Amino acid sequence: MFKHGWQQLILILGVSWMGALGTRLFDPIVTSVVACDPTLLAADEVCLHTVIEDWKNDCIWIDARRRVDWEKDGLPGSLLLTTAQGESFDRLLEQAFPVLAEKNKRVVVYCGDVGCGTSREIAQRLREYQLVPDVKALHGGWKSLSQAGLIPRRP
Repeated sequence: MFKHGWQQLILILGVSWMGALGTRLFDPIVTSVVACDPTLLAADEVCLHTVIEDWKNDCIWIDARRRVDWEKDGLPGSLLLTTAQGESFDRLLEQAFPVLAEKNKRVVVYCGDVGCGTSREIAQRLREYQLVPDVKALHGGWKSLSQAGLIPRRP
């Protein structure tokens, strides 16, 4: 069929590349890794490895995504505090207040991904209320939690 070995090599590489591309496009688990360098972050952000290694995960997690996303694949034990889709921040804060006031822990707010600004907005609002000693937005958001295997897979 092929007269030259290089033609077979090109065919094999092409098929392999198409398979990799298909996996990347259609498999939601395959994602690029969220890199995080604490020295390059804004003062209101934190890396996941800092929360896990330095803080020993001793914090309250706040999900700033849409309610449907939090219910579907939120970090277990996280609280919903968002303004997405018309949610009342004040009502959700009232529901979260007993946990925030009682625990007196750091708070880490996450949204969907690196470019999401909702977590920083929610973190800023919490800082204004001065309910907890320290509030940070998670760099990489839900994506970094998922890549670290902290989000249980659902069917």
